[in-house]
Amino acid sequence: MNRHLRHLAAACLAGSAALLVVSAAGAQTSRSDWRQRDRARILREERYASPQSFAFELRFAPYSPEVDEEFSGAGPYEGTFGDGAQFYFGMELDWLPLRIPYVGAIGPGLGWGYTSTSAKAFEAGSDTRAEAEETSLTIMPMHVSAVLRGDELMRRTGVPIVPYAKAGLGMGLWFTSSGPGTADVDGVRGEGITWGTHLALGAMLALNWMDRRASSQLDETTGINHTYFFGEWMYANLDGLGSSPQMHVGTSTWVLGLALDM
Repeated sequence: MNRHLRHLAAACLAGSAALLVVSAAGAQTSRSDWRQRDRARILREERYASPQSFAFELRFAPYSPEVDEEFSGAGPYEGTFGDGAQFYFGMELDWLPLRIPYVGAIGPGLGWGYTSTSAKAFEAGSDTRAEAEETSLTIMPMHVSAVLRGDELMRRTGVPIVPYAKAGLGMGLWFTSSGPGTADVDGVRGEGITWGTHLALGAMLALNWMDRRASSQLDETTGINHTYFFGEWMYANLDGLGSSPQMHVGTSTWVLGLALDM
C-alpha cells in the first residue's frame, strides 16, 4: 500500500512539474507574440505615416549672458543687472532631407531666441540708482547649424528616445538703452552684433505612445508625425570669434521644450 502511495505521489509531482514547464513556456511564447505584434503595429504605423522632412521646436531656458567673462571680479553686467538668470524664449526650424542608414536624419537648422533684462540706472558718478531712469539689455541669439537626429532606434524598436546633436555658426544681435522711462524718449541707445559658434546636445521623448490612435489622426489631419518633449544642453559661444573686443552675449545653459516632426 505504501509503495502504491509513493508511486502515486511521484506521478503527481511529475505531472505538476510538467504542467509548470508547459505553463512557463506558454507564458514566454505569449509575451514573445505580444512583442512581435506590438512591433508589427509600430512598423505598420511608420509605413503609413506622412512624409517627414521638417522639425519645429519651442524652447525655454534660463539665460545668463557671459558679458563679464573678460573682466576679473564683478563686471559691468553683474554690477548693473545682478547675477540672476533671465528668461529665454526661442524657436527653431530644421530641414532634415537626408537619412544616414541605422543612424537617423541630418540637415540644416535655423534658430532664433530672445531674452531681455532691465534695472534702474545709476546716477552719474555715484552708486545710487536713479528712480526715473532705466538701463536695459536685449539679446537675440541666433544660429545656423547642422542637425543630426538619431531616430533610427525609435523607428526600428519603438523605444521613444531620440538623441540629437547640433553644431554651427552663432550670432547675437544685442541692444542697450539707458535714459528716463524708455530708450525711445530722450534715451541713449547702443546696438551691435557678436558672432560665435553654436553647440547643442540633447534627447527627445516621443509622446505618441501615450495615445497612438490620436497621434495617427493628428498625422492624417495636420501632417505632424511625432510630438516630443526634449531637454538640451546649449552652448552659444558668442565671443566675436577671437576678433577685436566685442560684447560677449552668449551663454551655456539647459533648455527644455516641445518639438514637432512634420
